[in-house]
Amino acid sequence: MKTFIPITIFMFSSLLITPSSGEPREVLTIAAASDAVRPLQEIAGIFEKNHPVKIEIISGSTGKLYTQITQGAPFHIFFAADDKRTALLKKEGLAEPGASFKVTGTLVVWTNREELALGDKDLSFLKDAGIKHIAVANPDTAPYGYAAFEALRSSGLMDSVKDKLVYGESVSHAFNFTRTGNADVAIVSLSIVYGQGGDYFIVDSPPIIQEAVILKNSPGAAKTFLEFLRGGEAASIFSKYGYKIPVPKNQRSSLAWMSGASPADGAAL
Repeated sequence: MKTFIPITIFMFSSLLITPSSGEPREVLTIAAASDAVRPLQEIAGIFEKNHPVKIEIISGSTGKLYTQITQGAPFHIFFAADDKRTALLKKEGLAEPGASFKVTGTLVVWTNREELALGDKDLSFLKDAGIKHIAVANPDTAPYGYAAFEALRSSGLMDSVKDKLVYGESVSHAFNFTRTGNADVAIVSLSIVYGQGGDYFIVDSPPIIQEAVILKNSPGAAKTFLEFLRGGEAASIFSKYGYKIPVPKNQRSSLAWMSGASPADGAAL
């Protein structure tokens, strides 16, 4: 039986730096899948220093945020953990059709238990008797939870570990189960575990394509921020958190082609 534990959707606001000119700040609200919150906070801090904009980040699972958007939540940008719900928003006329930005996320198994050295492990390790609880995000609302389910199914392990699974409403909630000792391991995003200590291994699974889109009736600052996401400063931050990203336009050269990447597909930085 699935055990679902509710989670509050948190609001994060990056540090407001008042311009010396006293120019009033436009508020830009970003609905972000929880895996992307920390890099977006860093990027927002840089952006705010050079633009008269205050950025507020609302965090939650992709599915829950999508539902809020369809119900009229006043968000300006949606940074999802997949590209399926963003495609639905475009089809439904709730997102701008041509304005988007994509990154590719990575699924990992993480623990902070020192005795569980994960360096040479794979998913079969989850069958061990010493693993009592495995934290994953709700697969119905969180793309990383769905990816975890698919990885367990494709490896033939689901029947062996299904009774060990505990569910968070988002990937950050699943991570916190393990961080606080309420689960032995978590199957989450690489971005969530960056800088958190512990140990992890990368799960052999299909890439997780994540998309940011501008929602309808958003201010001009939304387009400006999305363009900033495509630039070199944002690229270095996303890369630090383990995302693969397209090569920014201002950094493309013949070297990208020589590495086997095309301008359309991009290359990891």
